[in-house]
Amino acid sequence: MLSFLLDEQISPEITKQINSKRPDISIIAIHTWHDSYYLGVSDEIILKLAAKEKLTLITYDQKTIPPILSEWGELNISHGGVIFIDYRSIPPHNFGRLVKAVIWLWDIQSKEDWQNRIVYLQPETSTEGKGDNEKPSMVIYKFSSAPLHPHFLH
Repeated sequence: MLSFLLDEQISPEITKQINSKRPDISIIAIHTWHDSYYLGVSDEIILKLAAKEKLTLITYDQKTIPPILSEWGELNISHGGVIFIDYRSIPPHNFGRLVKAVIWLWDIQSKEDWQNRIVYLQPETSTEGKGDNEKPSMVIYKFSSAPLHPHFLH
């Protein structure tokens, strides 16, 4: 069963909003995980403990985590799964969009095995019937499981 751990750059308010809408979704913010003990701790330690506890990390950190995952892949070290979110696609301050994206992903992927899985979560907008300057009336989220590309390692 899929369980989420929100990285420190994601507001713990996201956890509260998801829990109020969908108490069936297992989600915890690193801000409260183990009484905040791991807040500010290295990504490697967080990823190791998350894997041990079968938690999938949701993060905006596409700078420091991909090199760790690449190294672990070469060394055959497992992780609990990582969901990357791009700042431009789903801004951290846009709680509504982030909550919808996480719920959507859980709804379609909660039964999957998330060990060693890497997903890039991004919105796909539908602008059918709208002018170029209008906001889309519906946002559809998609994911792609893919190996790490070199541009994520810079």
